[in-house]
Amino acid sequence: MAVELKSGASSDLGTIDPVSKALRVTQYNTDGSVLDTKVPVALSINPVTVVNNDIFASTDVSAYKYVSLQLTGTWAGTVKFQGSNNNGTFEDLVVQNTGIVLEPYVTSLTANAGVKIPILFKFLRIRVTSYTSGSVTGTAFGYKEDANTGQISTVGTVVIGSGSTLLSKIVVGAAGAIDVNSGSVKASAGTLRSIAFTNYTAGGRHFKLYNTASTPSAGVGTPVMVCSLPAGGTMSFPLPVEGLLFSNGIGYTMTCGVANSDVTTTATAPDFSVSLIYS
Repeated sequence: MAVELKSGASSDLGTIDPVSKALRVTQYNTDGSVLDTKVPVALSINPVTVVNNDIFASTDVSAYKYVSLQLTGTWAGTVKFQGSNNNGTFEDLVVQNTGIVLEPYVTSLTANAGVKIPILFKFLRIRVTSYTSGSVTGTAFGYKEDANTGQISTVGTVVIGSGSTLLSKIVVGAAGAIDVNSGSVKASAGTLRSIAFTNYTAGGRHFKLYNTASTPSAGVGTPVMVCSLPAGGTMSFPLPVEGLLFSNGIGYTMTCGVANSDVTTTATAPDFSVSLIYS
């Protein structure tokens, strides 16, 4: 048995596959082109020069996973992102500033930037809540498939279990300053459980761990472990199942050279991030 679905113009819209016997349906745009859900949909942005006006008027965005917005123009003011389910009462939204590595989540912008707006409500509007001068404008697209950038929203220490601590630490380098990327993770005996290292720069970086209760000095002594990454690399370094014991404490340095004696510092920021789990 064969089945065909046809439009009034007798154009084939769907057929039963002869091998799998499954119904295959192709979606089309109104212009006759094949609908591709991976292609973003351009959204209408209206330049604003008055306070409490919307550069993106309240719109039903339930068909999208997220909206990307790039603000442009010369202006001074505040732009907020707001959602509503009844198109009447709007709540401020937390969005992701795609140009920020450390703590990228914001509720407003006061300068040009690109943001990812999650679709958490049926309706979305983008409003100029304070205005001083210029024309607030930009470009926006709606995406029907999500793209997770996986950014870390904050840094700090979080207790995850008895005797165990997760430390997420961003180390920022400065030109010409020795030991600016040196520090102490734990000032007493501890066991390192895991380590993940991301290098954001255009050159190699070497994160060195020392068995010391104090902050080590770059180029002095012998590290217990050296974690090296090329430009733009990310890696979780393997450790023994029982962890790696530091009898005195856990300290670190970071240099641009792999040698124990190297004291070459970085000139960029942020340079890299390291996540450690230890007890």
